[in-house]
Amino acid sequence: MWWMLACSVGSGALETPFDLEGDGVIAHVSSVGGCGNNEVRIGLWGPRFGTDGEVRADVVSDPSGVTWLHFRVGTGLGEAIAALRIEGESGVIPLGTRPGESQLHLKRVKLTPERREQAAATSAVALEEEQLLWADGAFLLQTDGKTVGEMRFRGDRSPIVSVHDTWWLTPRPVEGMLSADGAELVVGFDVEPSFQGEGGLLRVNVPLRTVVAPLGDVPIPEEHRFVLVPGRLDEGARAKSIQAAMESADALEQAFVEDTARRIAKEAFEGEGRCKAWADFGEEWAVLLPGYEVEVTHTGEHCSVGVEPVRIQHGRRFRGVVSP
Repeated sequence: MWWMLACSVGSGALETPFDLEGDGVIAHVSSVGGCGNNEVRIGLWGPRFGTDGEVRADVVSDPSGVTWLHFRVGTGLGEAIAALRIEGESGVIPLGTRPGESQLHLKRVKLTPERREQAAATSAVALEEEQLLWADGAFLLQTDGKTVGEMRFRGDRSPIVSVHDTWWLTPRPVEGMLSADGAELVVGFDVEPSFQGEGGLLRVNVPLRTVVAPLGDVPIPEEHRFVLVPGRLDEGARAKSIQAAMESADALEQAFVEDTARRIAKEAFEGEGRCKAWADFGEEWAVLLPGYEVEVTHTGEHCSVGVEPVRIQHGRRFRGVVSP
């Protein structure tokens, strides 16, 4: 698994030594002589990843004052190439593939050798534990402390995914399609609701053990985010969670569909016993009820709206006639 790749171009104008700290990470950058040039070395120690002592860094500098360090680092899934962006008194470690996502921000500080040694020792222990957890591969998918699914990574075999929340559901654990993208694992899987055969997608950030269900190539606040917590769900707990997810989804679905159908009924009324057909509504209305068949009829002195799912699935179980 590779985060970023670069070739060595020397140490440039980077002035060392210095320390950086932030977001639970400590870094120490230094230089040693060798081969006619100064060799830049870095020690970086985080809560679930870190270097083995201080390692050689490839340096890329540009005239704007930005310097990139590329170096080997240990993660829960083995060795990877990390990147540290240095500009002035600040540093950034990008751990996500999408722009601006999963970044660690550091500031220049003065640290004692004892503080660095302590950070390295703590990181080494945490990294060893993290590698054992990923070797086992069993994680709960949680949001706000609530378990809404699980993921089981099985080495070269397909991962197992189970999700059960108000907005999506796998009625049973399913096999996912796994690919790597930088420091992230991308897992696709079958999920409900699905309107045109589309599936679910999760981006798993290995160093941070965070998960996002992306809505596009650029992060937005509306996306659902999770954390991976070591553990397994037994069948009883999974069944209860699935039932709770279905009940919650059904309640929200009924409230939303009935409210939307009432709005459609009012919009459809044209007076004198006439109602606008659903086919004559614009796209801005059609997108409100994806996955449903809709029919507008005249009833007495108003219009009624009949709604039923094209296919019964999670979040698409409502069937009924609604009047204003």
